[in-house]
Amino acid sequence: MLLLLAGCAANVPEATPAPTDAPAAAEPAPTVSVLVPQGYSAADTAAMSAYMSANRCLIVGQRLYGLEYDAEFRPVLASYLLRGGQPRSFQILCEDCVPEYLAQEGNYLYFLNGGRLQRLALRGHAFETLREGPVQSLQIYDGALYYTDGEGRYCRCALDGTGGEVLIDRPCGYAWAMSEGVIYQSESEGNCLRMRLWDGADRRLTAAASYAPLRIGNTVWYSQRDGEGSVLASVDLTDGTVRRWETPDLRGKAELIPSGEDWLLRVFLAGDGWKQQLLRPGETEGEACAYSGYRLCDYVGESCRIDAAYDPDGRIRCFVLVDEAGGETRYFGGKVLD
Repeated sequence: MLLLLAGCAANVPEATPAPTDAPAAAEPAPTVSVLVPQGYSAADTAAMSAYMSANRCLIVGQRLYGLEYDAEFRPVLASYLLRGGQPRSFQILCEDCVPEYLAQEGNYLYFLNGGRLQRLALRGHAFETLREGPVQSLQIYDGALYYTDGEGRYCRCALDGTGGEVLIDRPCGYAWAMSEGVIYQSESEGNCLRMRLWDGADRRLTAAASYAPLRIGNTVWYSQRDGEGSVLASVDLTDGTVRRWETPDLRGKAELIPSGEDWLLRVFLAGDGWKQQLLRPGETEGEACAYSGYRLCDYVGESCRIDAAYDPDGRIRCFVLVDEAGGETRYFGGKVLD
């Protein structure tokens, strides 16, 4: 699920354009509304993609941290040392833990566990609970923690959990802080996408229900649900143009995954059972995935990703580490299965 950004917009409109799929008089234009997309790297794209997948795994240097299972199939926070691209030296760091939204800053690994905002010292492995929550999402941006609280409001606090403040006082979904501001799904407005600029201006990006936004360059891709079904759609951040792509009917959100120097969208298709297809952004037809069951992307990196692979009945089968060349290593519970 993310973004790759090229240059800045040279001809940015002086006022926010209305999305092409929204009524012109649906909402008055804010007093300040200029979006100037900044340069995005592959790392930025990877980070947003991981975030949209709840980011249950994270690679820090040669160490892999994330969700795993012990010998009794109970969820734990664990680590592996990656040697030659292979996960080795399995270590359980915290039992009875389902880590989500893993992020690293300095000597600390931050994550959510059962709605609590916690952090782990990478040296010494001391644990702290910074906020009892409930906290629903977590991102580190510009030296601070950004999160949604139990009411869905978008908040910010210091890296030690102190000094919380509410930035968007409305229920938000998929909130992601970036150079221009915060993109989020407005639950109180039919789940449309909005952008809150850092100067306080707020613009609507879409009119229909929109899910799991992923940014590539100046374009935000998302799953759109309207009276015609669930399809892939996009909005141009520079001029507000919305496009509805005639893709197969989607069953759920789309995920963005790296493919060499490009990015592919992995979409879940409606129909009997789970079916997936790979699409390049803008394509209407793609290729079928070459595996049974289905996968959910838990971590996306610039050169690798980690998938949680499930059987068709929904039971987890294993984790799959996919390297830059597409090679796969299956592992589970501290053991490499290949």
